[in-house]
Amino acid sequence: MTALALPELDLIILVAIAFAVAGGIKGVVGLGLPTISAAIMASVIDLRVAVGILIIPLLVTNLWQVVQVGAVGTLVRRFGVLNMAAGAGLWIGTEILFAVDPRWMQMGLGVLLILNAVLQVTGGIPVIPRAREATLSVPVGLVSGIIGGMTGSQGIVIAVYLASLNLTRDEYVQGVGLSFFLTGIVWVVAIAAKGGITVETLPLSLLALAVALAAMAVGTRVRHRLPQARFRQAVFIIMALMGANLLRRAVMG
Repeated sequence: MTALALPELDLIILVAIAFAVAGGIKGVVGLGLPTISAAIMASVIDLRVAVGILIIPLLVTNLWQVVQVGAVGTLVRRFGVLNMAAGAGLWIGTEILFAVDPRWMQMGLGVLLILNAVLQVTGGIPVIPRAREATLSVPVGLVSGIIGGMTGSQGIVIAVYLASLNLTRDEYVQGVGLSFFLTGIVWVVAIAAKGGITVETLPLSLLALAVALAAMAVGTRVRHRLPQARFRQAVFIIMALMGANLLRRAVMG
């Protein structure tokens, strides 16, 4: 797999397709932009290059996702420790990404996502009571950050955790957006320090941002028409599909 071996037009089309799909899904369920876009791009270009391209869309779309709902301060206080731990883990995971083959971690995350989706849909995982959040914040944040940094699937473990808290539709979307935005800031610094953001990836990242925002707007309108139960089903279906794709990437390379 090469870095940027495609002709310029083909690369532009690849990025546009990746972020149209990922942005639309993110608009509906509030997550999936880095995982889905990275998976589509990494089928043709190097995963490290794909990560460099998705950084700007990741930050801006998640900030937009947070501010459109409101009550940001309440979420920051509630999930502040969780996100600080995730930021620390993300730096560690990014160091590993640029040093070793992440396929085993991709396989583990894929299995986790599929298993969680099955158990959630069948009622096999109880809702986590709010009283346990303080105990779980640090370990969940660290694990999420490390796995996200290694696989390009930033924040997925946090997304699973927040889904288990049985938040409302808007609280869930905003909470995921806040976590992805705050940890994304750390990710930008970590990736830049490793040379993952270049003059080649920057214009592609801006193109990706424009496509992702347009697709998110469409997806958000769809989400507002979904009943709460259907929304939760959509979240877990998307998680299962992302898990299956991670397994495919790990096995097929």
